[in-house]
Amino acid sequence: MPGKFGKRLLTRYCRDCDMDFIRKTLTVPAAILINIVLLNLTFVSSVLALEKINVGVSVLPQAYFVERIGGQRVCAQVLLPPSANHEIYEPTPRQLREMSNVKIYFKLGDAALFPFEERCLDFLSSKKDKVKIVNMSEGLTKDREDPHVWLSVSVVKGAAENICQALGATDPVNKEYYRKNLDVFLNDIQKLENHIRKTLAGKEGCYFMVFHPAWGYFARNYGLNQLAIEEEGKPVNAFHIKKMIDVAKKKGIKVIFVQKGFDSKSAGAIARQIGGKLQEVDPLDKDWLNNMKRFADLLSPALRR
Repeated sequence: MPGKFGKRLLTRYCRDCDMDFIRKTLTVPAAILINIVLLNLTFVSSVLALEKINVGVSVLPQAYFVERIGGQRVCAQVLLPPSANHEIYEPTPRQLREMSNVKIYFKLGDAALFPFEERCLDFLSSKKDKVKIVNMSEGLTKDREDPHVWLSVSVVKGAAENICQALGATDPVNKEYYRKNLDVFLNDIQKLENHIRKTLAGKEGCYFMVFHPAWGYFARNYGLNQLAIEEEGKPVNAFHIKKMIDVAKKKGIKVIFVQKGFDSKSAGAIARQIGGKLQEVDPLDKDWLNNMKRFADLLSPALRR
C-alpha cells in the first residue's frame, strides 16, 4: 500500500489525467517511460511503508519476545550486553543516546528492576521528545523482590499480550500482523509449558542449588525450591559457604548452577567439598524458548528432596 510520500507524488503526476487515454495516445517510448516512473514510485512508497519501528528493551530475552511478535516490522535494541552482570552494569552515554531514538521502550516491571534499567529510564524521562515507555509485565502477578520476570512462563504469556497491544497501538495498520505472530508465539509457549511440566513431573518439593538466585520464578511455577549461594548481591562469607555445604550434603545435591558474568569461586569451593560439579546456564540467553527447555532438561536429574 503506497505511503503518504508515494501518494503525493502519484497525485501530482497524474492529476486530471486519464491513464488509459495517455497510454493510447502517446508514442510507445513515452508510454514505456510513464510505466517505468509509476513502477519506481510504487517501489519507493512500498519501501517507505516498510520502515521498521525501533524498539528498546532492557535484556536479550525481551528482544526475543519483541521480534517474535513484531517480526520484520521491528528492530530491537538491547541495553544490557550479553554475559554482562546486570547487578553492576552501567550503560554507556552512547547507549543512552541510542535509546533516546527508539519509538517504544519496554521496561521489565512496574519500577526499574535493575540499576542499569533505572539509569536508562531516568535518562529517557528527562528528554524533551519522550520515548513511549511500556511496562512489559503490566497487570501480571509478580514477586517484587525478584526482578527476573522473564523466567516465568506465565508472566511471559501476559507480557507477550502487552507487547502486541503496544505495537498495534503504535502501528495500527499492521495490528492484525502482530496478532497473528502473537498467536503463533503463544502456541509455542504452550508447547514449552507442556514439555517442562512433563520433564519435571513428580519433582514437586525438590531442591536445586544456584550461585545467583535468578530462577526463583521458575522454581515457584513448578513447585520447586531454589537454594542460592549469593544473597542480595553481597559477597559470600565463609559462614554462608559452610552452611551451603551442609545443606547440599544433607540433600544430596551434586550440581550447582552458575552463570556468566558472576564470580562463582564460592560455588566452585562448595562443589569440591560435596564432590559435585558446576553447570553453566544463562538466564539471559536471547533464545528464550530453547533456553527454558534446556534448563528444565538439565534441572530434572539434578533435583533432590
